[in-house]
Amino acid sequence: MLNIDKNLHTEWRITPQVEPSYDLQQTAKKKNLHPVIVKLLAQRGLHDQKAIEEFLEPKLADLPHPLEMGGMKEAAALAGQAVLAGAPILIWGDYDVDGTTGTALLVSFFQELGIHATYIIPNRITHGYGLHIDLLRSLAPSKPEQKALLITVDCGISASEEIIAAQKMGFQVIVTDHHEPPAGGSSADAIVNPKQSTCTFPTEELAGVGVAFYLACGIRQYLRVEGFFNEKRREPDVRNLLDLVALGTIADMVPLGKVNRTLVKEGMRMIEQQKRPGIKAMLAIAGLLNSKKNLISAVSSEDIGFTLAPMINAAGRLADAALAVQLLLSQDLAEAMPLAQELLALNNSRKKIGQDVYLRAVTLRNKKSEMSNCLILNGDFHHGVIGIVASRLVEAFHVPTILFAQEKDLQGKMVFKGSGRSVPGVNIHAALESCAETMIRYGGHAMAAGMSVSGELFDLFCTRINEEIGKQVQDGNPVATLTIDLEAEMDEIFSPGGGRQFGEQLQLLEPFGPGNRNPVFSAKRVRLVEVKPIGVDKTHLKVSFQCNGAVQKGVGFGLGSYLSDLSQDNKPAIAYSPMANRYRDTLSWEVRMIGIQFQQELEGQ
Repeated sequence: MLNIDKNLHTEWRITPQVEPSYDLQQTAKKKNLHPVIVKLLAQRGLHDQKAIEEFLEPKLADLPHPLEMGGMKEAAALAGQAVLAGAPILIWGDYDVDGTTGTALLVSFFQELGIHATYIIPNRITHGYGLHIDLLRSLAPSKPEQKALLITVDCGISASEEIIAAQKMGFQVIVTDHHEPPAGGSSADAIVNPKQSTCTFPTEELAGVGVAFYLACGIRQYLRVEGFFNEKRREPDVRNLLDLVALGTIADMVPLGKVNRTLVKEGMRMIEQQKRPGIKAMLAIAGLLNSKKNLISAVSSEDIGFTLAPMINAAGRLADAALAVQLLLSQDLAEAMPLAQELLALNNSRKKIGQDVYLRAVTLRNKKSEMSNCLILNGDFHHGVIGIVASRLVEAFHVPTILFAQEKDLQGKMVFKGSGRSVPGVNIHAALESCAETMIRYGGHAMAAGMSVSGELFDLFCTRINEEIGKQVQDGNPVATLTIDLEAEMDEIFSPGGGRQFGEQLQLLEPFGPGNRNPVFSAKRVRLVEVKPIGVDKTHLKVSFQCNGAVQKGVGFGLGSYLSDLSQDNKPAIAYSPMANRYRDTLSWEVRMIGIQFQQELEGQ
């Protein structure tokens, strides 16, 4: 059993409480809100009636218009003209959840228009990220004068060379992306990316699937003006695409501001309606449906982020991401169920491979003589899991981490393909920009990035990136911080009935994610009844607490190293969140332990 979390100090920071406003108090009375829910709403800055209503019940009608997005008029016109002319349309997506859901969204949209659009998702291992000239050439029109339309999803903003090549092959190119644009610009015929400096769209934090959704809305608007729709050819209801937007947006962990929150909240409702066979199949095999094929409880952002999204992602990590698109485009359950089962099996394999790579990476890290500004590890790791493992290493060691898989190119030369994850306050993309000359290619954003480095320049890259990250890192040893929303004893949240009322009201605050995180509470008057290790490698804990005269069940993922300490001190302080547990067609609410502090630690604060 690895002892990681205890080696580094974790500082608990209690968020100051905010007094509920008069409007919030009135809303609480009308909706009979739990007192702790009211405190959480106040902390999130919801004071006037309009803000409260927009948060609890956001409306699609309040979203900004598609044509407000920079480049949308040009992109919608190009795509609309391709529809009217019957020109071939190719959707080029990324292999992650954001890219595959965005690809499925546009293909679905064109199908609703009566247009057959083909799609391609490059293989993560053999092709890597983004556009590839050889693949484009195999899909290009037979004659350059026969124009076709290429639309990228969640990629393309940095592919200047490939876009020029595509245009020479006969493609008109629309780039839809949400990654940082390069300084040199792009020759694409139209670019839809809220992060362009000239874009005045109210948010620049859309996921790739969100940008694709807005493109679909823009195309519909263009075709409406052109008189494309009539009694026989109805306008597509774009709300039916929002289930895909919810999946991709939650998976990509973009901030859940007003626009994203509205899209995802409505998208989660669409998921619950189970209209898309592929999603219904995933809900079924993931255990989220009861024996009557109805949802056991409302779908949460956690269900998406930790159950549905990893299944979709597993296709691109270990096999062919087109499997995920095929599932999402399935027309009936008979077609969808085998594909969903295949993704479930791939995800189980991904977990095993990821755990092996993680243990090997931790062993490598522990052999390093000293910690530097970042953690850089390389080995014969599976390329499909290095991003996930890098995230786990950041959680364990609290420093920016880059994990490299070693591969050989067509000439037999060593190439290091890496995936990096950062910590708050360190912009890993900016650090990469400052040493761009040491890499073959790179891309990403502040908290996550990918890169390829030649064997000849690998040592130089490591030196340079460590220096660049060092300029952003504050002095001192790495310190993890755990933000506590409220001090709340378990008796306040878990009623004798198991906390069902609080759990259901907590779902009013969904979706959770960056910008609206899942609340974390701290309790000091805790009494453990039982604690035992669980999991193959005993890294997790199963816990029972004394609560309101009854036993309240709980679990502590990754907290197995605290077992011996808990056997000596059964009254620790804990940081926790309520957790929905579905078992045998029933829903119960349990305690998810996130952090543990013992008496000597509390006395030292």
